Amino acid sequence: MDFQMFIPPLVGGVIGYITNDIAIKMLFHPRKAMYIGKWQLPFTPGLIPKEKHRVAKSIGNVISTQLLNSDTLVEVFTSEKMLLKIRTSLESLVENNKQNEDTLEATMLRFAPEEVVERIIDDIKCDVASLIHSKLTDLHFGENISKHVLHKINDKMHTLTFGLVSNLFDETLTDSIAKSVGELINKAIFDNSEEIVQNLIETEVLKLKEEKVCDIILKYEEKIPVLIDFIINTYEKIIKNNLAQILNGINIAKIVEEKIDSFDVMQLEDMIFGIMSKELKAIVYLGAVLGFIMGFINLLI
Repeated sequence: MDFQMFIPPLVGGVIGYITNDIAIKMLFHPRKAMYIGKWQLPFTPGLIPKEKHRVAKSIGNVISTQLLNSDTLVEVFTSEKMLLKIRTSLESLVENNKQNEDTLEATMLRFAPEEVVERIIDDIKCDVASLIHSKLTDLHFGENISKHVLHKINDKMHTLTFGLVSNLFDETLTDSIAKSVGELINKAIFDNSEEIVQNLIETEVLKLKEEKVCDIILKYEEKIPVLIDFIINTYEKIIKNNLAQILNGINIAKIVEEKIDSFDVMQLEDMIFGIMSKELKAIVYLGAVLGFIMGFINLLI
């Protein structure tokens, strides 16, 4: 057998191997531009060091628009699997605290610093007070309660006079009085209800903070499933209505771009080779195989 016939395929394989290996290394090397006098050598610096900023920007855009866009994240965060996980976590939290003898405040302080707990409680108090104040104002409570009282007076007079007096106030007079009195009541509600409600909530919150967790769970055990449903529904609405705005404020593309841009080229090389080591080696070996095949074909020709 003439072993010389294997020389061209073997040479082709070696050349293919070395060529692909050099090409991959040239992605990162040399890390700085090289000069002969004032003439910059071609292919220096390597592609990644030279185009690092553009690559970082492109990766940031791809991640923010294709991988971590608002539609994708909303789908993930509101999936049945995620909602079930949240429900299970909340139910486990309740179950695990049924024997908890600590106060609610002490329990909360185990999960967050005191200033954070106080801020959360203050925010909840303000939000609830504002909501109740808004509802009372929107209901025109004063006019409605005035009408109700006047109708009660008419009914009472009708009963006391054994039907001799049918209506002390006719409908027109009732509406007129209710409107005037209602405006005064509504103004008083608008001016004072938020402060009054805040004081009431403050009192109840102080009592609640000092109650034992186990007692709170026992007291509201029947309402806990409803509360869990409310929390999950609220979470789902917040995600669907606000996630896009939150992501715009965060600007994922810019964060990724700046993070990659801040990497040293050596870090970037280690990271890429750590992720794609097998794939890059496969490309080198593929170059050797293709070189061997081309050498063999050249021999046949």
